[in-house]
Amino acid sequence: KPTILALTPGRGPESGGTKVTIVGENLSAGSIVSVYFGNQTCELYRRSMSEIVCFAAPSLMGAGPVQVSLSVDRAKAPGSLTFEYIEDPTVQSIEPLWSIASGHTTLTVTGTNLDVVQEPRVRVKYAGHESVNVCKVVNTTTISCFAPSLKADYTAHQEAIKHVDEFGFVFNNVQALLTYNNTGFVYYPNPYLEPLSLSGVLEQKPGAPIILKGRNLVPSASGGARLNYTVLIGDTPCSLTVSDTQLLCEPPNLTGQHKVLVQVGGLHISLGEVHIRSDSLLTMPAILSIAAGGGLLLIIVVIVLLAYRRKSHENDLTLKRLQMQMDNLESRVALECKEAFAELQTDINELTSDLDRAGIPFLDYRTYAMRVLFPGIDDHPVLRELEVPGSGQANVEKALKQFAQLVNNKVFLLTFIRTLETQRSFSMRDRGYVASLIMTSLQGRLEYATDILKHLLSDLIERNLESKNHPKLLLR
Repeated sequence: KPTILALTPGRGPESGGTKVTIVGENLSAGSIVSVYFGNQTCELYRRSMSEIVCFAAPSLMGAGPVQVSLSVDRAKAPGSLTFEYIEDPTVQSIEPLWSIASGHTTLTVTGTNLDVVQEPRVRVKYAGHESVNVCKVVNTTTISCFAPSLKADYTAHQEAIKHVDEFGFVFNNVQALLTYNNTGFVYYPNPYLEPLSLSGVLEQKPGAPIILKGRNLVPSASGGARLNYTVLIGDTPCSLTVSDTQLLCEPPNLTGQHKVLVQVGGLHISLGEVHIRSDSLLTMPAILSIAAGGGLLLIIVVIVLLAYRRKSHENDLTLKRLQMQMDNLESRVALECKEAFAELQTDINELTSDLDRAGIPFLDYRTYAMRVLFPGIDDHPVLRELEVPGSGQANVEKALKQFAQLVNNKVFLLTFIRTLETQRSFSMRDRGYVASLIMTSLQGRLEYATDILKHLLSDLIERNLESKNHPKLLLR
């Protein structure tokens, strides 16, 4: 038994023509099938086991819902569906009211109930020839159409403006819009663009604009609508500035040879190729000269490196020879010292026999320390009382006491010594004088002085390790 379950779409214009698909079961049974929208028969298009497709008839009762029923032979299939007729779509305005002869420019159509049209199309008729193009529903009040192209032979008057004989829309069975006479739709001649060059290839510098000359590039229509040009350099679009007689194209960042294609409406115009050469202005002789000069420079550099390497190797050998000589000298000195020590050991009896009468010859500590710390200076200021001319004696003594407190501070003293050693003008003799003065001031705190010397010796060892000096230089 055939059964109807659903239909799509569920509404359409009063004038009919809506292509309705009825879904059900066993719909291919029987021989004579009739679909009724109210009392009107739906024109059968095709049927299968699961669906029946037909075109809705015009409504006799105007807008409103109608019952949809199915008859197979003499039986009425169970199930009841509803289809709603709504008022026919209307067109209120078209923007713009012009196109070019090749068509395919965008037209924006506004009106009412435009979304009930299943396959809206726009049509024109000129010189006995009719052409149509497709539209796309945007919403219930707006559709977007592509202007049809003129199929008439207009080459004899291609520069003339064409006023069409008929302009309208194909909206299902809505006959009222087949001819839309409220507007005078016109066609302007197609834009014409000249080839890039006689040879077909235009030489161009990078970044320089490409100028495409032509005519009819901007139709003399009123309103703000303009033709939508697209210029492709290869596959890359460029930024355009449009005037009546030329297109100014700001090319993308390309080099090499590329085809130039202009698209506007239904026109695809190939203008040839553009060759964008690089900024290099070097000619072949200049390139060869630079290459020869570079090769010569490379040879000179290699020779200099070889000479430097040879000289460096000779210097290394000389350094090693000097080190060996120094080691031999030290070995001889050490041997002589050993021999001298041995001689002293053997002669100790003679010395002790001489000491029986005079005793051991020694210096008092004050004289010994002064000879070690200040050799060659008999009358050093540290041996005398402090004498300051004028009335500044007390201030100087006070300042010296405060400085003595700082010297007895380990952090200050180490920082003081390291800071002096970093000065380029601080000579070895100056270092010896300052070291002697510090040791003189620390005679009463020799443990503290020994700790300071340990820190300084540790720093010296670390510096010698970092600089990778010969280890014997440390002790010298």
